Amino acid sequence: MKIDHYKVLEVRRDASAEEIQRSYRNLALRYHPDRNAAPDAAARMTAINEAWAVLGDTARRHEYDLLLTRPVLPPEFSTSILLAARDVILRAGWRVLEDNTKTLLLENARQKVRVVFLDRVDNSILSSVVRQFPEFCVVLSVNVEVPIGPSAAVIDLLRSESYGAVLPDGPDGSCRSLFATFL
Repeated sequence: MKIDHYKVLEVRRDASAEEIQRSYRNLALRYHPDRNAAPDAAARMTAINEAWAVLGDTARRHEYDLLLTRPVLPPEFSTSILLAARDVILRAGWRVLEDNTKTLLLENARQKVRVVFLDRVDNSILSSVVRQFPEFCVVLSVNVEVPIGPSAAVIDLLRSESYGAVLPDGPDGSCRSLFATFL
């Protein structure tokens, strides 16, 4: 996350809706390019409007606050978690049909599942992943930006939570058992 909307609007994170609106109005009056000749006034006004669009909407503010509370992991830590998850999946006894480091195609009792390992996933990334593969996809990730649509199952490895589509059940419940370790 590059810009802290609370800092842009010069309010605390626990500010009320009224405080956020008041600050937005004051800053908009101060930095509007029609009233401020400074060379960075237009860019500053754009940032102020973006911050207001997020913090002024209750639902978007709630989602933004959730993103702020997610830990930022060093890349090597994320990689270690994903490699450990991959190792667990490979030892589960499913037949490996395809292994491309970031993805596995597994089969067990005529049930196929594509497992995708991603550092970060959101709906746009998820939709591009799903378009690439015809099989049911399960994405294992260390940074999940919710909400997630129903196009695939997503498992947040840090929080042991599942989002999106429900894991399919084969005749022996094997798909759910494959991912039970992570939930």
